[in-house]
Amino acid sequence: MTTYHNWFNNTSSANKSAKKFEPKNKLPDNLLITDEFAAAFQQMEYTDDCVYITGKAGTGKSTLLKFFRQNTSKNVVVLAPTGIAALNAEGATIHSFFRFAPQLSKKETIVKDHSRHQLFRQLDMIIIDEISMVRADVLDCIDYALKINRNDYSPFGGVQMVFLGDVYQLAPVVAGKETAAYLDRRFGGPYFFNATVLAGVNLEYIELQTIFRQKDAAFKDLLNSIRANNITNGQLQQLNKQYLPGYTPAATDVSLTLTTTNQIADDANKSRMQSLQAPEFTYPAIIKGKFEPSAYPADPNLVLKEGAQVIMLKNDSLKRWVNGSIGIVESLSDNSVTVKLNDISYTIDRAEWEVIAYQYNTRSKKIEAVVTGSFKQYPLKPAWAITIHKSQGQTYDKVIIDLGTGAFAHGQTYVALSRCTSLEGIVLKKQIRHQDIIVDPKVAQFIKQRTSW
Repeated sequence: MTTYHNWFNNTSSANKSAKKFEPKNKLPDNLLITDEFAAAFQQMEYTDDCVYITGKAGTGKSTLLKFFRQNTSKNVVVLAPTGIAALNAEGATIHSFFRFAPQLSKKETIVKDHSRHQLFRQLDMIIIDEISMVRADVLDCIDYALKINRNDYSPFGGVQMVFLGDVYQLAPVVAGKETAAYLDRRFGGPYFFNATVLAGVNLEYIELQTIFRQKDAAFKDLLNSIRANNITNGQLQQLNKQYLPGYTPAATDVSLTLTTTNQIADDANKSRMQSLQAPEFTYPAIIKGKFEPSAYPADPNLVLKEGAQVIMLKNDSLKRWVNGSIGIVESLSDNSVTVKLNDISYTIDRAEWEVIAYQYNTRSKKIEAVVTGSFKQYPLKPAWAITIHKSQGQTYDKVIIDLGTGAFAHGQTYVALSRCTSLEGIVLKKQIRHQDIIVDPKVAQFIKQRTSW
């Protein structure tokens, strides 16, 4: 394993020949290059090693992905397990790139794609974002597809694989007990690291350790303990000081409730919207080309009222807000939306999301992304409540956490708590119990093996 600790100090022949951290583009003024960030870039750019790059919530995994793409000399394809994740990563879905069937689970159904021979042959690297959501059977199918399309039967057809994400957060979706039993029986579990192909891969491990989202050291320690499921009674007592069972936010208070299920969130949003005594305005999205409804990043028919609380769905290019900022609709017209964010009123422009496909340009000898579909809509939606799952990747200053009858999924409580920038910004509708902190033993064992090398 190569970690940032020994990358700069190790005197092995491999590291003696390692190049300095020299990105080709000027660094952004607000980008802090930590040792582990530089190590991750070097591992990706100057070696052919397969690597798992992880980090706690708010450590800059998405920033690393964006930075690497801007500075690499390699032919790189960026993939993600879902349509929304692919849009966020500015890449393609795994299934669309490999042209897998929707319910693919067995490699025997994969055939060689003769029409894209050059694309596969020229691939240097595939980056898979949100790797924690990728199942073992899908990763084995990726391996097989690369082998047959490149006529190379080494792991992943000789393509350098970079897995980006945090297995302590979102887990793969496994529908039904039969599928879960099959994955356990066939692979030993559903996670990407259970894939058969990885038994023959020296998977490097780098963890981004500097947390940028939270500043308070005690809160960082608390979140780290929840993530690893080693929280003390004292820490739990400290966390539960945020328990306010009868809490109702003031009418002027901007805060978001995180729930465990879609039904709870939908009911809360519907009730709050109906209570507003203001006319409705409906804004249809402009959709062009190929864009799967399951990947729509915003409502195709956005319904708003003045006074509605909304959540921003995309970072602003002028840095006035980020994905997850909460505001209040101030005024509406047929072709205008004004939202107050942090006491400042902004007229919101429609944002555009693009679906891409990859192709090989024989002239430039580069793999290029081409737009195959677009979705244009105001980048916001009414939101007094959203699910913990959908809050992934977002940052909030104030949040109300309602676990209902209790957490039921791996990493659920950690994801909810780590969305907030401070402990003081959290209100708990229910006390957090030890049984609400759920960590799959398979994940803990995988990380233990990697970090003990």
